[in-house]
Order: sequence, then structure tokens, then C-alpha cells
Amino acid sequence: MPIPMLNPSCFLLAALTLSVAAADIPTTAAKVHTVTVFGDRAEVVRHLTATIEAGDHTLTFENLPGATDLSSVRVDGKGAFTLIDIRGERIQTKEVADERVLKLTMELEALRAQLTDLTLADNRITQRKAALEKVLGRLTSVGKESANAEMDPSKWAAYLQYHVDTLAKLDQEILANGVNRNSLTLDLDRVQRELNELNAQRFKFRNVARVRIEAKQAGPIELDLAYVVRGPSWNPLYDIRADTKAKTVQVNYHAEVRQSTGEDWKGVALKLSTAQPNLGGREPQMSPWFIHRFVPPPVVVTGGVVLESASKLDRADRGSSERNRFSALSASAPAPASAAMDFSYARVNTGGTAATFSIPRAYDVPSDNKPAKVAIASESFPSEFRHTCVPKLSPHVYLKAKAINKSDFPFIAGPTAVFLDGAFVANANLDLVAPGQEFWTYLGADQSVKVDLKDLGKVEELSGIFGKKTARTVVSTVFKVTNGKATDVQLSIRDQVPSSNHEEIKVVYEEPKYEKDTDGFKVDQSKFVEWNLTLKPSTKQDVPFRFAIERPDGFPMVGQ
Repeated sequence: MPIPMLNPSCFLLAALTLSVAAADIPTTAAKVHTVTVFGDRAEVVRHLTATIEAGDHTLTFENLPGATDLSSVRVDGKGAFTLIDIRGERIQTKEVADERVLKLTMELEALRAQLTDLTLADNRITQRKAALEKVLGRLTSVGKESANAEMDPSKWAAYLQYHVDTLAKLDQEILANGVNRNSLTLDLDRVQRELNELNAQRFKFRNVARVRIEAKQAGPIELDLAYVVRGPSWNPLYDIRADTKAKTVQVNYHAEVRQSTGEDWKGVALKLSTAQPNLGGREPQMSPWFIHRFVPPPVVVTGGVVLESASKLDRADRGSSERNRFSALSASAPAPASAAMDFSYARVNTGGTAATFSIPRAYDVPSDNKPAKVAIASESFPSEFRHTCVPKLSPHVYLKAKAINKSDFPFIAGPTAVFLDGAFVANANLDLVAPGQEFWTYLGADQSVKVDLKDLGKVEELSGIFGKKTARTVVSTVFKVTNGKATDVQLSIRDQVPSSNHEEIKVVYEEPKYEKDTDGFKVDQSKFVEWNLTLKPSTKQDVPFRFAIERPDGFPMVGQ
């Protein structure tokens, strides 16, 4: 079956004329043409243009990267030929002949033998010097049973000259041996390194793809060999620039591409396929707050001693209390502001589960695992600004902006450098945003808006005159709000009331009163409460908050 025709405009390489019939055809002119990068791998396409004779041919694509998935190799192309077979092979090759290894091994042994001879020669010289010194000592000393040494001056002079000449000769031999030893040591190190390298590379593996085709007639062909290689990746990066005067948010969309496959991508048509990165953080989030009936621990009497053990419920409550303690917040170190730039838009093709960005210009991505920054798009959206805070968890008031992604690009979750009115304010993360979806951009803490939480304490009350009485714990706080800006501010304050899991325990909203959600005050299923306020410029305002926990008098309760 003939290979489907491809669009000739996609091919950038010059034609290679090959006139070999019924034989293997090398493909050294096939270069990397297109690369599609995924989250942890890439599909690489090599393109070949050639002229072949009629008959059967095997096109051999050498030196595929070591991490290539050979089962992924496929072929596409155009021309008067039929694809017969595709085979990906991992071939073990003997790069170093046994003769070379044997020669170096023998040379190494010879050098070691010469070093051993030098060591033995030095030992003999040391022994000869010791013998000379011993003879001199005997001639110049008086033994217990011998007379004094003969004192003939001519004989002494002849021996002393012999002693000095012999020592000088032995010292010269030692120096010569040292020079030879240094030279032999250098030669031995050189041969050992070469032998180690040859042994390490003695057996290599190379990945090869063989494409067998049948040409009905002589003529030109164009062929693409595609394969998947593990390791390359890309990650989204964003510069988010919020303008409070223009009420806009500009999203500058980039990607960092890395690869260390051993194959440089030069002047390739680059595509980026979306992945699902980890979602990032925002302002602190509260956990539900539960209160329930207290179950006293069991009491065991042993030998007149009362022993008490904490119940599982009590231990769980203490753990929950510890988890609800205040947590400190840390600020990220600022990054330098990016210079303004023009963007060349990528084309986006959205499939059923992913999107592919086609970068409009050729890119070089060397095989050095260093990030190559690629511009994808720049989009500006009308936005609504809002301040938000959780005073029981953090004293800071955060600014965020709401916009709608009116572009065709899905914004993949990734890190952002946030700029507010031209100044860097924070590092943050952008969540996954589909085209047409509303999203919030978190712009960091705003020091000009403050919300101070003042705890007014708890009051214990008892109501009811006859019969059943009701115990009430009234919790009162006030939020002292300051707008230091010269413009109106939309502010959301979040807090919580406890959730009761017992019918005898009730939570009553006293200030503000609550029956149903309004634009100004809302309560969700987790009993998180939220005020939405509009603050006039340079104003202060108190927001009181009071609720009561009611239960029968004497009813044990924990979790307050």
C-alpha cells in the first residue's frame, strides 16, 4: 500500500540523490526536522529527501538516541514506493579489537616489570652503601681483641678516595633510577588510562532503524522517520502583569524546554504538547471546625488507685486542636523584572484531552539539559480586582484579579512572576485554565489595606428559669479594617464558625444575623463565613462578629 502523501511545504532539507538499487542506503543527510515535546519525552522526526532507482531498498537511520523507544519508530512520506517493513534495532558493536587491548596489556606489564627492576636496583645500591660505611667503621675503630688500625697515610688516602668515588657513583645511579622511575610512572599511567578507556568502550550499543521499501520506478521520494525518546520535557512559565488603572491582566506565556538525548535539535519545527503539572498554592485555607459531645475517659480502680486513660476521641480532639493552630507564612524572594518584548504567537491545536502548541519559528535546543526559553503567546484580558484575607491565619491582606481566558490557549498550571503596575510583587502559581474559563490571579500582599483581628473573648451564659436550662458560650471578635488607598477597595474577609455533629449542640449567629446568603455575607457547607465589603478611600471600619454555642446545661462538650 503506498505511503500517504505529505505536504511538501513541511520539508526544509535539500534533496539527496541516491542511485543504489536493491541495497542498503545510508541516510546521513536525514536531519531532525520536527520535535514534539511532552511532559517527560519527545517525538522526534528526521526528514530525508532522496532519488532512488526502482527495486527493493533498505534505508538505514543510524545513531538514534540511547533512550529511544524502538517500538515507537514509524514512517511517513510520499513518492512512488511502498513501505514493506520497519525495524528498530539495538546493536552491540565491538569498537576495540582484541589485539589492541592485548598490546596495551603487554606494554603495561613490561612497564611494571621495569619499575620492579628499578626498585631492586635501588635496594642493591642501598646495601652497597651500607657495606662501605661498615668497612670504614671497622678501619677507624678499635676492636676488643685487636690492635689499633694500621695508620699508613698512603693506604688511608687511597681508601678514602675509593670510598668517596664509589659513593658518588652510587648516588648517580640512584638519581638516574629516579629519573627513569618518573618516566616509567608517566608511561604506566598513560597506558593504564588508555586501557581503561578502551575496556570501558570495548562493547557499545547503538540504536538503528531500518526502513525497507519497494520502489515501483526510479524517482524522488520524501520520507519522515519518527521515534519517541524519553527524557526531554517542557514546563510553562508566566509573566503576569496587572494594571489597576487600566483594569487589565496581561499573561505572557513561555515554556522552558530541556533535553539531553545526545542529539542536538538545530533549526527544528518545535511543538509543545500539554501535560498536568502539580497545582500551586494561594492564601491560607481553613479546615472545618467541629464540636461534639464529650465522652469521659474510662476509670479503672486497681489496688485502691484510680487510673485514668485518655480516650481515642480525646486524643483525636487534641490532634485536631494542634492542627488548627496558627501557621506562619513565608514570602518568596523576588525575581528580576523581565524586559518588554514582542511576541510571535504559537498556533494551538486542541484535541480531546490535550493541546499542542506549534511554535512559528525554528528553534535550537542543544543536548545539554539547559533550559531553552520559548515564547508561546501574550494575551491581555479585562479584569476585576479584589482584596481578600483570613485574619485568624494571617495578618496580611492579599490582592487578586479575576479575568476570563478569552484566548484559544489553555494555561497549564505553572509558576508565575507577578508584576503589579509595573513593579515586581511576588512569585506565585497559576492553576490550569481552559479557554473561556474564569480564573483568579494572585498578586501578593497589599500593605495599604489592613484587617486587624481583635478577640473580645468568650462569655459563658445560662438561660431558662424552670426545668431544662441552656448553657451558652458566646464568642465575640471584631475586624478593624483600614483602607489606605485613594480608591475604592473590594474586600473579602473570611472566618469560620464550628460545625456541630450532635443534635443537642447548636450554633447561633448573633452578629451578623444569618438566614440565607446575601451579597454581603455568605456561609458555605464547611461553615466558612465570608464578608464582601466595598471600602471608600482612606476610611476605617469595624466589622463585628459574634456567635453562640448552645447546649443543655451540664452537657459535656469539647472542641471549643
